[in-house]
Order: sequence, then C-alpha cells, then structure tokens
Amino acid sequence: MQYHAHIYWRTPAERQQAMRIREWFAENRFQLGRVWDQAIGPHTEAMYQVIYDSSRKDLIESFLRVNRDTMSILLHEAIRDDLRDHTDGARWLGEELPLKLYVFD
Repeated sequence: MQYHAHIYWRTPAERQQAMRIREWFAENRFQLGRVWDQAIGPHTEAMYQVIYDSSRKDLIESFLRVNRDTMSILLHEAIRDDLRDHTDGARWLGEELPLKLYVFD
C-alpha cells in the first residue's frame, strides 16, 4: 500500500524544521512533492508531501514522530479515493488541521 505524509508549517521556524526533515527524505530517496508556501487543494497551510509504501512506513512514521517538533503532519493511505484517504484513511501527528474536503466533490 502507498501512503502520503503532508508536513505543514505556519511559522518561519517550523518551515526551517520542515526543510531539514525534507533533506533527510531526499538523502534517503523518498519521493517528494513540491514545496507549497501557501494553501493548496484541500490543505489549509503551507506544506509538502512525501510518498512512501508499506515497506518504509515504520521508518518514516517513527522519524516524523521524533522530529516533527511543533509541526502538524497528516499521514494517510493512498488508495485513489481522495475523500476517504484524507478522512477515514488518515491519522495526525500533532494538531489536527482543518481540510477543505469539498474539493473532492
């Protein structure tokens, strides 16, 4: 199964931490999405996405738990049902942020 992690930031300090984490993802050959410094799609905060599969799930999720600091992170399954993926298939590290789920209608 594939998964996505959305790493969000709201402050310059959180953005710096997010970019340090992104360097680790790049060094470890994770597939990375574009850095968005504004809300995009269902996401209400600046963020980027990391794509990973079940073989690396424990590694990435443990790494994020330890290194997220104050950032919110959305972890979700990616089964090609975007509404389900971002709701029933989702978990949060840190504060749960609102999502604009209507974009999936």
